[in-house]
Amino acid sequence: MQTRITPFAAIAAFALAAGTAAAGPDRIAIGAIEDPNFEYVHGCWEGPDGNLTGVRVLMPIEPAILERQSRPQRRGVADNRVDFVFVGDGYTAAEESAFDSHVAFASSQLFLYEPFKAYENYFRVHAIFVESNESGVDNDPSPGIDRDTALDMQYWCGGTERLLCVNVSKAYAHANLAPDVDQVVALANSSKYGGAGYPGSDLGTSAGGNGSAPQIAIHELGHSLGDLADEYTYGGPTTWSGGEPGTKNASIYPASQMAADERKWHEWLGFSDPRFDGTVGTYEGCNYSALGIYRPSNNSMMRNLNRKFNAPSAERLIAAFYLEVQPIDDHTPNGSPIDADATVSVTPMQPIGHDLDVSWDLDGSPVAGADGLTSLVPASFGITAGGTLTATVVDNTDMVRAANIRNNRMTQAVSWTVLPASCLADLTGDGNLNVDDIDAFVAAFLAGDLAVDFDASGSLNVDDIDAFVAAFLTGC
Repeated sequence: MQTRITPFAAIAAFALAAGTAAAGPDRIAIGAIEDPNFEYVHGCWEGPDGNLTGVRVLMPIEPAILERQSRPQRRGVADNRVDFVFVGDGYTAAEESAFDSHVAFASSQLFLYEPFKAYENYFRVHAIFVESNESGVDNDPSPGIDRDTALDMQYWCGGTERLLCVNVSKAYAHANLAPDVDQVVALANSSKYGGAGYPGSDLGTSAGGNGSAPQIAIHELGHSLGDLADEYTYGGPTTWSGGEPGTKNASIYPASQMAADERKWHEWLGFSDPRFDGTVGTYEGCNYSALGIYRPSNNSMMRNLNRKFNAPSAERLIAAFYLEVQPIDDHTPNGSPIDADATVSVTPMQPIGHDLDVSWDLDGSPVAGADGLTSLVPASFGITAGGTLTATVVDNTDMVRAANIRNNRMTQAVSWTVLPASCLADLTGDGNLNVDDIDAFVAAFLAGDLAVDFDASGSLNVDDIDAFVAAFLTGC
């Protein structure tokens, strides 16, 4: 089996979090206590009435993934992007072009929806072709069919037909060949509708040849990247009897109490925008129960396919983007002091449709006239005595209303120690102005040394004499 890596420079991707272990999953009751060594696997599909339905099953998280979860904060590491890695299973050497086609189709879908549409530039996609000995995957189209493939993908995982599993360790063994990995998508060479989402493993599955599969993948990405709840009402008790869920798009509080107590999506109540699903309120029925629990909008992506995300879910997803991405993409090195006449710059991340805001301060006081600039020369703004220069970059998108998200994840500052500006007339560099500096200027002028071409005209003339005399008399 061979592997080929292809970076998708156009940055188009979809993802869902999923995986599997060698042993089959056990069905569990909704609301069961989670063991940190296990994860809920989300399997969602359209039912006979066209609405989403599904199951959750419990699977062990493999040791390598547990170690990955414990890694330090990774913001800005490697490429300051959210990296999606596609790997394929059941594609023979002759089917490499089919894999590329499946990745391209899947990639085209995600960035049709906010907030992915506005933040497309924050993502980088890699496609890794993995050659299998046989075409297709196990149990396709029915149980009992066994194929020799690279990632051991299979339908009927745990007895559920549409639940499409993959060997997590094998998928990551290939995905880790990419420069960086944040989410892994395992595509099965199949047209059979199926997929799964494993938030704990940051890995997911989808049928590469099924036209509806990317929609399920986008839905599952809401689980894996945004930790969002399902908003449909199937699979659990009719009436929710648990406490307040930890997910951001499910709540036991109706709108009046949510507003009064400032809970969950209270800042969005009444909000309506064509970018998102409907008017935000509290709509009964969510998290697998029809009564006693509420969702933010009537019919979003977390409830049905081919829908938009609602505004509170979009806010949560943006917060997740900023766990991997820093607002400042690049900046002038600040490991050592800089000269006052040096250019200092920051390169903010660039969403589509709005710019990040940039402000500057010196020792805590705003630099007049510098707001919005991405580069400046300190001396040109009167910063000649030195100090600490700071650039602050903030993403003030209207898709986020929570101050803690904006302050803690969407704001970044970088500082430089600025040296005092050098004195134009101090040609000896001893920090004093005296006759030695006059002698040095006269000698340089007579010798035609352009080091004293103070007006940068390319020649020495009376203007340079005037500049030296003025600087000498004013003490600089």
